[in-house]
Amino acid sequence: MISSGDVEDVNLVKELGHIYAVALAERGHDIDSNPPLLNGLAAYYMLELKGKNNILDESIDTVERLVYKGLIARL
Repeated sequence: MISSGDVEDVNLVKELGHIYAVALAERGHDIDSNPPLLNGLAAYYMLELKGKNNILDESIDTVERLVYKGLIARL
């Protein structure tokens, strides 16, 4: 079960992904085929944002935990 806090964290990472995709599109890169959540994770690591914002760090941790749980459930 996903809590409302988890949903907020996922939405924050998706928002980061959307912003990242728009910024790259403005520079001629096309990453719209990737989901916003994946773009958000890519932005976080490629822009080295870890440690810059505690709320974002916690949101990334939540998303990674949810992905891990989902993968384990499929095994």
